[in-house]
Amino acid sequence: MSSSARKRTLFEHPRLYDLAFGFRDFVEQTDGLLALASRYGARAPSSALELCCGPAHHLRELAQRGLRAYGVDHNREMLAYARSLSRRDRVDVRLIRADMRTFSLPKRVDMAYCLFDSFCHNTTDADAIATLRSTAAALRRGGVFIAELTHPADFFAGIRSRSLSRWTQRFPDVTIATRFAHTNVDPIAETFEPSIEIDARYRDGRRPVRIVDRLQYRIWMRSGLRLAAAASGRFDIVGWHGDLTPDVPLSMRDEAWQMVVVMRRR
Repeated sequence: MSSSARKRTLFEHPRLYDLAFGFRDFVEQTDGLLALASRYGARAPSSALELCCGPAHHLRELAQRGLRAYGVDHNREMLAYARSLSRRDRVDVRLIRADMRTFSLPKRVDMAYCLFDSFCHNTTDADAIATLRSTAAALRRGGVFIAELTHPADFFAGIRSRSLSRWTQRFPDVTIATRFAHTNVDPIAETFEPSIEIDARYRDGRRPVRIVDRLQYRIWMRSGLRLAAAASGRFDIVGWHGDLTPDVPLSMRDEAWQMVVVMRRR
């Protein structure tokens, strides 16, 4: 599966993960996160938290703008990679290895967010409620939590998917071909497996790396999120959007290619 004898997960190849999925405009998305936070009560935030922060691109951008920035992730390799990028950029991002259901911060923050479907690691109602309660404990009253999830339409047959299924990117040292699909969709268990395949071919003759990874994710719909927020006793849902910007409401229109939920801390 890779150049090592042991099968390794995608998140244990942080640079390949970053190159494969790092095509987003992080500056623009950070603008959108701040605009959403401002619209729903966290005006001019001075601190932020990212759950499942991965390479922490958005956090580094927020730190460069003067915010106190915390990142939580469970993967050692990914956190080490994020620390190296923070040192490179000379920004202070405080990274914590922890489970998003049970983490804690030394100080409360004004806003929190969880991107790229990472909230779907919460595969049960109990997981989601625990994550929301830990997040609420890290937020000040009136602070906001923003979660970016797959658009519900992507789980229904016969509706055109809003996300790409394959792409190739070329970098100075490596070419990466990526394939992504929602597989094993189970409407009864309300779960799915994002299937991710990455083929990395290096220009210097190093052995190619092939990663095939499947994760267990929860299908989160609006009703399930409403129930989890209510059961947490800590959040009110205040906004639904189709992209990381206040300008795109959640709908079936093409520009609404994600489901973004905004919750306010009670």
